[in-house]
Amino acid sequence: MRALAILCALFVVGLLPAQTPLVINELQAANHRTLVMADGDSPDWIELYNPGRKMVELQGMQLSLRDQRHVFTGSLRVAPKGRVLLFCDGRLSAGPEHVGFPLDREGGTLLLIAADRVTILDVFTYPAMPSDVALGRVPDGSQSWSLLEEPTPGQTNRTPSSGISRSIAPAPEADRTGGLYSAPITVVLSAPAGSSIRCTTDGSDPRKGGTPVDGPITIARSSVLRAITTAPGQLASAETNHTYLIGMATGPALALSLDPADLWADSTGINVDGAFANFSRGGEAWERSAHVQRPGTSALPVGLRISGSGSRGQPKRSFKLYLRDRYASPDSGWAFADGTHCDEVMLRADATPHAFLRNLLMSTLVERFALNVETQPSEVLSLSLNAEPWGLYRLMPPKDAQWLRQRAGVEAVEVLEGPAATPLAGHNTHFLQAREALFAGAPVDSLAGLMHVESLIDLASLDLFTGRADHDLNVRCYRPRQTGGRWRWVLFDMDLWAPAEENTVERLCASSQVETPYLPQLLDHPELQQLLLARLTALQATVLHPTVAGAVLDSLYRTHAAVMNADHVRWTNEMELPLPAESREALTTHLNARPEHLMQDLASRTGRSVQHVRVEVPPAHQGQVLLDGLPLPEGRQDIRCLSGIPATLELRPAAGYELGKGRGLKGDGPFHLEDLSRSGPIRVKFVLLAP
Repeated sequence: MRALAILCALFVVGLLPAQTPLVINELQAANHRTLVMADGDSPDWIELYNPGRKMVELQGMQLSLRDQRHVFTGSLRVAPKGRVLLFCDGRLSAGPEHVGFPLDREGGTLLLIAADRVTILDVFTYPAMPSDVALGRVPDGSQSWSLLEEPTPGQTNRTPSSGISRSIAPAPEADRTGGLYSAPITVVLSAPAGSSIRCTTDGSDPRKGGTPVDGPITIARSSVLRAITTAPGQLASAETNHTYLIGMATGPALALSLDPADLWADSTGINVDGAFANFSRGGEAWERSAHVQRPGTSALPVGLRISGSGSRGQPKRSFKLYLRDRYASPDSGWAFADGTHCDEVMLRADATPHAFLRNLLMSTLVERFALNVETQPSEVLSLSLNAEPWGLYRLMPPKDAQWLRQRAGVEAVEVLEGPAATPLAGHNTHFLQAREALFAGAPVDSLAGLMHVESLIDLASLDLFTGRADHDLNVRCYRPRQTGGRWRWVLFDMDLWAPAEENTVERLCASSQVETPYLPQLLDHPELQQLLLARLTALQATVLHPTVAGAVLDSLYRTHAAVMNADHVRWTNEMELPLPAESREALTTHLNARPEHLMQDLASRTGRSVQHVRVEVPPAHQGQVLLDGLPLPEGRQDIRCLSGIPATLELRPAAGYELGKGRGLKGDGPFHLEDLSRSGPIRVKFVLLAP
């Protein structure tokens, strides 16, 4: 985390002539709420002041910061004793007041250069500053400077009521880190001599009424400790924040804390109905400053919003964390299990019935068997909100351009969402061309030059198997923004499954709208139909087989049973929430019953017949039998397939074994079967290698 300690030596004062046409009068490098534009943006800003008696024209002048330069190409005049406010937002087309680079929050030296490109009119060296604090000349145009907790963009700079401040007090230190404790504890806060400490233990802001600290603090129950240091001639320190969870269950945990008013106040709270259906609101106006802490680590300052669409109506809501410069969040972002680092973090509530196990099962299967869709890595944890148990959440990266760019290992991506293929990054022109080629029945090899056909096939297969009700809405795809970049799909929000007996094929094909995964087009295309039916056959015989997927489900249930049950206790009186054991049973039933109904529905749609092929697979320690690249479970397998669909079988003996004499296959393979349904019984045998 960036240090906020500021030394007087950082200020550059009196290096230039006393009278210059313009001076840098005030700036703010971490604007949050000081200055908010009409569109809700809150850019960094610079105020220039004209101390003279003549109008000054900026056209041709430059601003320089590090290796960045901005030239004022349009006319922009500053009246005598007047000011001009510059917005550091990069929106050059918005007018001459807009600067082409943001200010570095960690500090820097800003130069104002005359139109001759040689004369330096002013030098303004500023240090790292907290959010919404500015640095300005006091009074206007003078060589006296102060940090300003109440910035005055575009207005007269005045000496703060607390006096001139040229440094920030160091934050207090706690002798115990926030985390899980089995019994009450005492915490000692310390600060430099001559300083005072104020704190709260209810989550409220200590700057607005904290209690003076004069000794150890007893934490008898779960609490959020927030503390600041104050000292003469200094601004109040950055906040020290710790959440102490007393007597709560152990295990992966995350503590989220913010001022209670920012959660529950009628007009400003983000997690209540409130005056404006507050929980449904979005944008920066409904983002609040918060801290997030893992047990035993330092709390990170972040921004917090309510997240989700329809799920916002649930009492248990999802959250989104923003690691922003203005909060002094770490530059490195949040590290995830897949090796990516993101400056936004999702805390998914999984609040609908069966949502947690459904989502976790499907994402686990996709990752474990390397299926051809992207899925967000997630960490299951117990969340506390202002030290109150808030139940089970999954922490994950957002499915945005930053994450997808890292997944793809490229510099830039185009990202589309929703049924309208709305661009979130880049453009949708290439995608619309690819979709038109699909609708026109282009050959598979032509389609493969535009999209990962296998990704669309896997998305369709998983949508069919689960009967996902909102398949048409929860759509996201991306491609590398480069020559040859092809579209690939993201699988997410797999919580709304259809009953096992539902005819999802008919539902998806009967829609009058163009909907992902484009099932009518896949089934009407001879080549794509074969690819889809072959892939679905292989998936149901392997990854989605009750033995395979059921074992993964049971493992997930055992691993997370405690936090699932605690979540049920926390929320069962506020919303519909089945017992965790009931969720597992519902998923087990679906795994067993779905294949028969789905294959029969596909047979009816395609005019093919449902067939069964028996394959006897040796024990796993002897080797693998792969169906279209996926391992069949051991034992006697009754593979349900459709007539006329090809398949490939591959036999892989384990170390120390070789292929023995089996039945139904001749040779070592791989075996490319033109019609799996006509292959007859197959028995694979692996034998020990002769010594």
